[in-house]
Amino acid sequence: MSSIETDRLVLKLYTDREKSDLIGLLTDPAVMRYVDKGPLSTAQAERLWRKLMEEFYPQGVDTIWAVFAKDDGRYVGNASLRPRPERQSDWEIGYYLKPAEWGKGFATEIASRLVRFAFENAGLREVYATVDKENFSSIKVLEKSGLKFFRKEYDDEGVFFVYRLEYPDSSL
Repeated sequence: MSSIETDRLVLKLYTDREKSDLIGLLTDPAVMRYVDKGPLSTAQAERLWRKLMEEFYPQGVDTIWAVFAKDDGRYVGNASLRPRPERQSDWEIGYYLKPAEWGKGFATEIASRLVRFAFENAGLREVYATVDKENFSSIKVLEKSGLKFFRKEYDDEGVFFVYRLEYPDSSL
């Protein structure tokens, strides 16, 4: 599936037109404040772009999207549904928004739609999200989207939280 929609947003596969948008997100200190080791260098973001366009998409990984506002087509951010790097059997939702788009409810709209996509289209029985323990805004988004605190985990940067939502009727 190359695109999905919400009431106000369209999630589409990236094209060369959005290269600078994604690189801008990944190198923005405010956007990346709670992500891994923080903002990427331009060179790191360029490598990630090449990996997306030359490896992921050609290999059929089509769950990394550019997010656009329906009203005017502007680039809002990034959304994904991917296996967790450290636990490939656990699929997690992810989203990054441009700071100008914060506070508009877009993150909750994206997260809720990704959860629905995970269950209805990807056939997953549970979905995860990882979040920095101090990223209260994202924690609130995850909770509004139905995910519940599952456990604490640790990495080189310290403690982070794992949220999870199981398919409502796992007997199916």
